[in-house]
Amino acid sequence: MRGEIWLADVLRALEVAETDEARVKAARMLGFAPAAVAEHSAPPPGPSRSADDPFPRPFPDPAAGPGDEPHGTPDTPGEAPESEDVLAGLPLLRPVRGDQGPDEEAARRPPVEPLARPSGEYRPPPYEPLFVPRWTDAVIRALVARPVPEGPVDLDALIDALARCRPVTALPRLPVPTLRHGVQVLVDRGAGMQPFRRDQDELLRRVRAVVGPALVEVGYFSDAPQRGTGPGPRWTRTAYRPPQPGRRVLVLSDLGLGGPPGHQRRGTREEWTDFACLVRRAGCGAVALTPYARDRWANWMPRVLPLVGWDRTTRPGHVGTGRA
Repeated sequence: MRGEIWLADVLRALEVAETDEARVKAARMLGFAPAAVAEHSAPPPGPSRSADDPFPRPFPDPAAGPGDEPHGTPDTPGEAPESEDVLAGLPLLRPVRGDQGPDEEAARRPPVEPLARPSGEYRPPPYEPLFVPRWTDAVIRALVARPVPEGPVDLDALIDALARCRPVTALPRLPVPTLRHGVQVLVDRGAGMQPFRRDQDELLRRVRAVVGPALVEVGYFSDAPQRGTGPGPRWTRTAYRPPQPGRRVLVLSDLGLGGPPGHQRRGTREEWTDFACLVRRAGCGAVALTPYARDRWANWMPRVLPLVGWDRTTRPGHVGTGRA
C-alpha cells in the first residue's frame, strides 16, 4: 500500500483524537514514531467543531477566494507555517510478509536440495499372485476337471444291482476327474476387475499350461458376458455363446462387486442369473473365481453360480470335484 494512504490515516486519527495521549496511542497503532506525532500533535487550524458538525474541517473553505485566509490562522512563534511539510519526518511503513509477491516470497525460502539418485538400477518388487504358487496347478485342476465314470469298479453299486436281481450289462465304475473336455475361460475386463488384470493374465497362462493350449477357449467381456464376448478387443465382441456340451466354464469376475462408486455398467443379478441358466441348458458346468472377500458377497451370488475365493486362503481341497 502506498505511503500517502497511511499518512492520510494518521492525519484523520490525529484530528479525531481529543487529547495528546490519545493522539500518541493512535500514531503508535498506525506504526509511526511518537516523537514525530508529539511535534505536530496540535490539531490544524480551522473552524471550531459544533454538536451539529461532527466532522472536523482542517482545511480552508473551498468557497473562499484565492486571497482569503482561513479564520484563526496561527501566528504564534514556534509553530510551523502552513507551507512547511509537517509529514516529512514521519517514517513509511514497511509491507508485511503476507503482502509480498510469489517471486519475492520464494526468494526468501531456503533452497531445497534434490533427492539423491538411486545407487543402483531400479527393480520392481517381485509379482505375488493371488493363489499360493505351489497350489495353483492343483486348484486349477479341481476347478476345470469334469468327473467321468472311468475309474475302478464301483463294488457297492455292483453288489446292490446283483442283490436286486438286476441285469448287469456294464460294470459300474467310480468317477474320476479328467481335463480332456477342456475349459472355456471368460475374463472380465470391466472396471471392477481392473486392479487384477495381471492376475487374470497370469492365471490364464497357468490354465493353458495345465489343460493344454488346444483345449482352452478364451473369451473377454466387460461386466456381463451377454453384453459381448470374444477373444479380441471390445468392438469385435459378439453375443455370448456357450461352449460344446461337457466343457467347463471358468469365469474370472467380481460379479458386479467392484468398480468406482459411480460405475453404472456393473453386472446385475438378472444378467448373471440368465448367464447361469444359459450355461446349464448347454450341458456345461460353470464356476466363478472372485478376488473379493467372502463377507462382501451378496446372498444371491453363491446361489446363482458356484463361487471360489481367489486369494491365498484357497486350497485344492476347498474346491469340490463332484460338480455336474
